[in-house]
Amino acid sequence: MKKFGIIMMFVAMFASTSCSSLTGATDAAAVTSGAACGRALIALNNSKKAGTLAITNPTDLSNMLVVIGAYNDLKANKANNNYKKSFTTGMVTGGNNLINRTTAAAITNNLLNSTGLDGVNTANIQQKAQTVGTILQLLNALNQ
Repeated sequence: MKKFGIIMMFVAMFASTSCSSLTGATDAAAVTSGAACGRALIALNNSKKAGTLAITNPTDLSNMLVVIGAYNDLKANKANNNYKKSFTTGMVTGGNNLINRTTAAAITNNLLNSTGLDGVNTANIQQKAQTVGTILQLLNALNQ
């Protein structure tokens, strides 16, 4: 019985180690930002599929601003690998089973390399022509 307890302890220790190394999500702010970005991208993708995606639609506008906020957070932490890994993990959880780890990693990299979201904020989003184009590029990763 004692040996069984020791074996179970090692199994539990191994399971917890492997689970935490799989996610690698140790930055709570990054996970939160990634999850919000994932939810916003899913909503924007649904609007795109319905043919109603527009910067003049308040819901789409709100979701675009969430993505822009996530972009700004990600850009501010671009040298932090833990932040990027945690952000990607958050995107998977926020993606409601529609965004997998591979897709989330691609979106995170695309988001980091985006230039059409630089300097975009609530006050000027209507004047930034590149914003919708950049969002559409990000959504393309969801449809592959």
